[in-house]
Amino acid sequence: MVVRSAEGRVLVGRRVAEPGRMLAIPGGKLDPGESVEACAIRELSEETGLVVRVARTFDAVFVAGWVVAGVLVELGVMSRDAMPREREPDKFAELAWIDPAHPPEDLFPATAALLAQLG
Repeated sequence: MVVRSAEGRVLVGRRVAEPGRMLAIPGGKLDPGESVEACAIRELSEETGLVVRVARTFDAVFVAGWVVAGVLVELGVMSRDAMPREREPDKFAELAWIDPAHPPEDLFPATAALLAQLG
């Protein structure tokens, strides 16, 4: 899920279990019968404590054998006013707001591909 603040910053963290611990957007796998949007909203809450009601799909990318659905949430507040918390530090940690046009380091491939779709 791409979580974008009012000034265009994007929420990322480290996928702790992934090799290289690259920066990535929040996300996860669908539960049976769950929509893509509902999954994204649930995963965002589980990983960061941020609660949103509206998300929209914007695209899907094929990366390393996976189809990754893009889901976007526009927070409508500045990143300094959004207060994500590390709720699953063993899975998703070191949360940060970044400028997606100039990430501080390489991004997880699916994250980079989805951010490229948003432009």
